[in-house]
Amino acid sequence: MEDSPERTTEKASPRPEETSWEAEVERLEIADSRGVRIWRDAFRRLCLRLEDGTEHVDVRPAPVFPVSEAAEYVAFLDSEDKEVLLLRDMRWLEAESRRCLEEELGRVYFVPKIISIYDIEDAHGAARWEVETDRGYRLFDVRDREDVRVLEGRRVLLQDADGNRYEIADITEMDERSRRLVDGEI
Repeated sequence: MEDSPERTTEKASPRPEETSWEAEVERLEIADSRGVRIWRDAFRRLCLRLEDGTEHVDVRPAPVFPVSEAAEYVAFLDSEDKEVLLLRDMRWLEAESRRCLEEELGRVYFVPKIISIYDIEDAHGAARWEVETDRGYRLFDVRDREDVRVLEGRRVLLQDADGNRYEIADITEMDERSRRLVDGEI
């Protein structure tokens, strides 16, 4: 699919053996970011305008593909969780639109980075993690080992029992005690 400021509306069905996120992209309606403007209105609602003049008010960005895949696309949902736009390659947005979107994504997808692990202990069938993050001390429970995912060999994503996410950017950069504790959970 080549970069173009035009809105792509052609949809193709992936072959059964194609299960990658690239096949999913081919199936969706996509708008090129060059013709999209994003801003906050007087009520602090996120708004967007397409090149054809269509406006959507009170939208929110949503994850399109698993966090383990390249984040080249951003979906926008309306107040009823209906997809109104799938934006391709936000780097082509004009500067103010990109700043506004990056600010919203940072707020919506807040993921503290785990710097050090003090302890991981069994707490009634869940693992209770006591950690230091880039946002301070945290104590949380992880219900299942499937909620601790290793990505790209050294990066780890965790989801606690309340649905909050945490990240270890690179296991090899942690202190020895933290690495041993994580190794016991992955």
